[in-house]
Amino acid sequence: NLQKYDLPSPQAIFELSYFRERPDAFYLLAREMWPDNFQPTPAHHFVALLHAKGLLRRCFTQNIDSLEARAGLPADLTIAAHGNFDGC
Repeated sequence: NLQKYDLPSPQAIFELSYFRERPDAFYLLAREMWPDNFQPTPAHHFVALLHAKGLLRRCFTQNIDSLEARAGLPADLTIAAHGNFDGC
């Protein structure tokens, strides 16, 4: 819920000009989304199981939470379309 950040538009939190004005909004959102706050779901573990059985070639994801890695999927098999928190 982005209403608590009092944004002029939903995408403003990711715009550089808004970040320069109010970096606190982005950092608060990033803290909420930090991967340590979440656990992999059964779906994440299923993808890792496919890898363990030699059945997975790649994992394409739009998620930025890096939960695939926490479930045990090697980073070289994960294609994060929007980037992720790996290495942070």
